[in-house]
Order: sequence, then C-alpha cells, then structure tokens
Amino acid sequence: MTKELVYVGKIIDLQPIPDADFIVSATVVCGAGGKWRGIVKKCDFVVGNHCVVYLPDAIISPCDQMEFMESSGWRIKMRRFKGAPSEVLIMPYNGLGEFTVGDDVTSNYGVTKYHKPVPAHLQGNAKGSFPNFVPRTDEPNYQREPDLVQALIGLPYYITEKADGSSTTAFRYKNQFGVCSRNLELMRNELNGYWKVALKYNLEELLPEGIALQWETCGPGIQSNPMGLKEIDGFAFSGYKIDEHRYLDTLELNNLCDQLKFPKCYPLAIGLEFHDYGIEFMGEGKYSNGNQREGVVIRSQSNGANGKPISFKVINLNYER
Repeated sequence: MTKELVYVGKIIDLQPIPDADFIVSATVVCGAGGKWRGIVKKCDFVVGNHCVVYLPDAIISPCDQMEFMESSGWRIKMRRFKGAPSEVLIMPYNGLGEFTVGDDVTSNYGVTKYHKPVPAHLQGNAKGSFPNFVPRTDEPNYQREPDLVQALIGLPYYITEKADGSSTTAFRYKNQFGVCSRNLELMRNELNGYWKVALKYNLEELLPEGIALQWETCGPGIQSNPMGLKEIDGFAFSGYKIDEHRYLDTLELNNLCDQLKFPKCYPLAIGLEFHDYGIEFMGEGKYSNGNQREGVVIRSQSNGANGKPISFKVINLNYER
C-alpha cells in the first residue's frame, strides 16, 4: 500500500509574493510529514487552517478539481514560481473522515508514487531481492526531516553534488560479490549499465571483503543525462561495513574510493560547524557542463550512535525533472 505522500497539514504562515496579486507563499506543518512551503490562492486560507498537503513525487488521479496539474503529468514536482518555493501542493481540507494534523491520508486520496523510469540498458535479470544485510539508499528531503537539520547544527559536515542517475550498490560479503539496482540484486551481465560501472573499476576483484559501495550510475540515456557524460559512469556517495553494521565515515569513504580509483560525488563544501542559514538555497547551482544540478546532499562527517551519518538532501528548485 502506498503511504506517506499525502498528509493533513496546518497553515502556520502566509507571506506575500512580489508582483503576485492573487497568490501567496504558505508554510505548512504535517507532523511526521515534515514542514514545507507551497503556493496558494490568497483567498483560500488563513493562518491556522487545516489543509491537504501532497508531497513531492505524488501522482494524483486525474480529476476536474485539479486540472491545472495535467500539464505536470499529474505529478507533484518541486520548483519555483515567481521566485517563491513551490515544494508541495496545498489544497483545502474537505473534512474527509476524522483526521488531525499529521495524519497520513495517502490511501484516502487515491495517490501513487512516481518512480524514475529505468532505461532498457539498466534493466537486467534479477538474481534475487536486495540483500537484507545492506541498507537501501534513500536520502530524505530536509523539509521532511527537520529534526535531522537541527541535529547537524554545530557539527562537522560535508556537502556534495547530488548526481542525477540511478542508485546502485555493489558488495562483497562471505566471498560473494553482487551488484544491485535500488530494489534487486542482478545477474552478472556485461551489457547492463550497473554492471558496466562495477566492471569498469574492477570491483569484482578489488572491493574489500565485508564492504558495500553505493553510487549513482549516470550517463547517456539515464534521466536525460543532465551532467552531459559521454559514457556511463558511477559517483560514490556512501560505503558500508557489513559485519559492523555501520557506514564508512567521510575519511574512510574517501580512502576507499582513492584505493579503488572510483569517482565520488563532487564535493562542494566541508566544514567544522554546520549552520542552516539559507538552507533552502543550498541546492541551487549547476553541474560543470552548465546544466542545473539536481541538488546537494549534506552529511555529518562522522556517524551517530546508530552507525549512520546525519544525512539529507536539498533539491534545487530551478531543476526541471
């Protein structure tokens, strides 16, 4: 069952948008659904109103009440409108059922989740499900997890470009080597894009025992190739020590990638004390070829007690996906 795409929210702030007569910028809180900003009609809400909040990548069933979404393929996309952030779709709450702020009402509104299309050259024959001894890759939006942002303030951090591709994992564990898409372990296939990257860097021979390396597979035919790559390549963003149930810290990941001669996601900043001033703009910028980048990923340099770093993404609202 699809969940966590539509929440009952509450308007906590309304601000004018320069040169806009009929719309305003709204801030909403959705409990576990996070804190977001969106654009609403000036006359539709006052502060304190309940509302329905559709999160990014929600696919709405076509309907007359939201025909303005048809031009977006009925998908919620993060963007700017007249310079103001439009991170979510905010609609009046129609009183459907007995719900309170923070309730997940995805199933009540017939919404499904958008998944990036997998190009034919990345599709492969499944060897099995994604291994249960490696965490799946999934960076939350900073708006979805405001507590993570607060937890990182004052700690050593680093920021990397978010490469727009397809998530990949390679592992060596108990003398078995495997390559995985986001959801499946794949049969060995030299024509498969994920395997091409693994073989290009000889991971089958060089990846150390008990390590999983995770990267974005990018290049021609993948998400329109915004980085302008001439051939498929990989950009590592995390490593995992399987028996220790922990991620590699920044220094360990850098050392591993240097050892393997494997490219890393491009580093943008590193510092001793993170501050969230202007965080909504941190995702903005361009790839080296001049195209708008998808955004950035911000992480703590060290792991917490749970064996993982504080980590979240900031999407570039000028990036058209």
